[in-house]
Amino acid sequence: MKTCTKEAARTHIEAVIKIENEGVAVDPLIFKDLDYENTYLEQIRARFDWNFKNYVESKIPAAFHFSSSNFYCPLYWNEKSDLNIQKDGEKFFLVKGTGDAVDVIDEITFDKKPKFYNLKTTDGKDMSRIAQAASTRVDITYSNECSLRDKGLDCKFCHGDPARNHNGLSDQMKNPKQIGETYKRAIDLDGAVHFQLTGGFLPERREVEYYLDIADALREATGLENFHANACVGSPLDLSVFDNYKEAGFETIASNLEIWDEGIFKAICPGKFQECGGWKHWVEGLVYAAKVFGHGNVGSNFVAGLEPKSSLLAGVQYLAENGVVPSISLFRPIPGSDLWGHRSPDVEWHLNVGTEIFKILDANKFTWDNLWHVTPSDGMITQDIFRIEKGLI
Repeated sequence: MKTCTKEAARTHIEAVIKIENEGVAVDPLIFKDLDYENTYLEQIRARFDWNFKNYVESKIPAAFHFSSSNFYCPLYWNEKSDLNIQKDGEKFFLVKGTGDAVDVIDEITFDKKPKFYNLKTTDGKDMSRIAQAASTRVDITYSNECSLRDKGLDCKFCHGDPARNHNGLSDQMKNPKQIGETYKRAIDLDGAVHFQLTGGFLPERREVEYYLDIADALREATGLENFHANACVGSPLDLSVFDNYKEAGFETIASNLEIWDEGIFKAICPGKFQECGGWKHWVEGLVYAAKVFGHGNVGSNFVAGLEPKSSLLAGVQYLAENGVVPSISLFRPIPGSDLWGHRSPDVEWHLNVGTEIFKILDANKFTWDNLWHVTPSDGMITQDIFRIEKGLI
């Protein structure tokens, strides 16, 4: 990896924000010679289709890393973006502008396909459809089912149908044995260390029973009593459920509040408000979970850009002071969602929020391991800024 200055690394963060906001206008045909069968990781839209226009004509790489900083960036395709990817010989570069006004941001390398992708479960399912790799993280999306969507109460920024339709996936739940087998192979073959279990919103009792069954399957497959598989759950009405997750072997857990302002939370996440005891109960649940799992082992994500900066940072401050690792994902309108066509704040807004959150994380003594194991995604602004400020690039 090349040497990377702080200034260059911040330029890369800005590019990641811009791609998440506006995509990248690459001609997909330049990827036609990539060996997806053996070498490169293709897009598998397990939960959401983040491309700005539905594209299924050919394969697109899932993500890339900047060569000099190694920062990770998902590849979101948008033919109208002013960012582009160009090929020069066998190398690829992220650039801004066209023609004679091209500014090269950095050479990029595409994510490699993990070995477990070529395997099947004992019942014949492709492991690549059970779990998806993203850098050194593995996401296990157990289902696209969402009981909130079925009731017309899904979060306004969310919509799982395009992803399900493009991949031939259904709402059918992945069984715990499939998950356990895939988890084990990802560890053994690819050295995976961080797992996230997530999916659509399930009714509380069903969610608890299902996650406990998964814990049994993980234990049977690996022989481990405790595992670094981050369970992403709704806030249970009975807070002692968090104790059950801890006793089952999960070392970390996440419960994503999404929005701190109570009124905006109720409007944007009506199902989470109605089904989980309201905003106050969700906050109480996070504080309780942090006492059960310990400081830095519980996460909660906010969708940055749906509420004022002051409100968002107040929520981050409160959770951090109570041992919960706050994270942010950028508000990115999904095709088909109620907020499709709306815009996220600009790059400077998101960069400033990420910087302020780093200060809060640092002041509350969260470590890189805390961020890495409980945040829901690789390539997040707060993670990248943390790496810069702590000299981890």
